[in-house]
Amino acid sequence: MALAVSGGSDSVALMCLARDWARTHHIGLTLTVLTVDHDLRSGSAVEALRVAGWASDLGLPHHILHWSGEKPASGIQARAREARYRLMRDWCSMAGAGLLLTAHTLDDQAETVLMRLSRTTSPDSLAGIASCGAWGGLALFRPLLGLRRQALRDDLLQRGQPWIEDPSNDDPRFERVRIRRQLAGLAACGITPERLADLALAAARTAARLEHLATAWTRQFVVEDEAGLCHVPSEPLNSLPLPLRQRILGRIVCHYGGGQASPEPHELRRLAAWVEEGPVRCTLAGALLGRRKTGFWVTREAARISPEPLIVPAAGRALWDGRFLVTAPPGTRITAAAGRQVPLSPAIPAYARRAYPLPEPPEGQPGKVSIGFLKLNPA
Repeated sequence: MALAVSGGSDSVALMCLARDWARTHHIGLTLTVLTVDHDLRSGSAVEALRVAGWASDLGLPHHILHWSGEKPASGIQARAREARYRLMRDWCSMAGAGLLLTAHTLDDQAETVLMRLSRTTSPDSLAGIASCGAWGGLALFRPLLGLRRQALRDDLLQRGQPWIEDPSNDDPRFERVRIRRQLAGLAACGITPERLADLALAAARTAARLEHLATAWTRQFVVEDEAGLCHVPSEPLNSLPLPLRQRILGRIVCHYGGGQASPEPHELRRLAAWVEEGPVRCTLAGALLGRRKTGFWVTREAARISPEPLIVPAAGRALWDGRFLVTAPPGTRITAAAGRQVPLSPAIPAYARRAYPLPEPPEGQPGKVSIGFLKLNPA
């Protein structure tokens, strides 16, 4: 298990509390502290070494990960966050650590909800930060999400444990800093961090309910074909409330589009209108859709599939285009069929055939090849 510790009060508190928890429960669990040196200001390397010293005092191993290379001129916080998680994910993957703990607090949750409230009504977005999640295949857990930052600082003061103050936390150029300052003045109106966290919880429950209903609906009404094609009836879909329709359409499009992109809410609103009227065909997020009298079909947009062949590894199995699980001899090249022949029924339309995988085993290495489509609703 790895701990993301920048040196700020929240992450240092996480490090101390996680160490205490592991010792109290007598669990033979190795906790490793990871600190990312973003190299965005002078002194960052020294700060990372300070964290290493604190980790050592607690008996915890520590690693400093470096964000090297040229830094962006704009969007620095978002890019730094992406780099930070990428570096920690890569380290966890190499070290065999299956879980990363981060120090998000109730204050972070409140700030996130308030930022999103200014530009969306989506329950998924207003749900804010989830206590459990994932980033690039790495499982994330945020055990401090129900605690206030000041409570953590009070605990550190009692321990005599120092922390590092990041000057960017007071830089008004960043939206989160501006929101944090505004939030401090909203308590008199009853808009407290706790109330915003309650809103996040209610939104998360609403989103979960919508997800459950969307799953039940797609299992009942969506007809899927092993060729990577599905048929959706329009009448039962159009009878649903718009938020549920959008969620169903988003799931279908994301899955059949290869899972590389998620449609934006405004795109899903337009797609919901397209189901009733509009051009015969449309594309969205890598998916190709076509209307019929009683419904519409969805498949992969062949032109959006990478032309680079996927090479089957030594294990003899590979996931191609996020949709097909191919078992073939190692070294087999897999590309989209395009206009070439594939072993599908003549009834399968050309637009689906073009997006079907075509495995080409190496010369002199014959072997069984099987292709299985990963359905949205597996049996």
